[in-house]
Amino acid sequence: MADTTVSPWMGTPGGATYTGRHAKTLLKALRRGELRGYQNGPGGSWRIHRDDLDAWVRGERPQKPRKSA
Repeated sequence: MADTTVSPWMGTPGGATYTGRHAKTLLKALRRGELRGYQNGPGGSWRIHRDDLDAWVRGERPQKPRKSA
């Protein structure tokens, strides 16, 4: 049975671990718009959906904003 308590949303440190990339690489991609994510206000922490990380690793560009749940 799948664990449904695990959120698909993660911060840059978790995203870096998940993708095997450095956290600064993710931050650069987020700022350039190459990776879709959400920031908690100016200078706040980023939240990235697992599906968006998977697409980014495959080299896909974000199409439109994701509604956070």
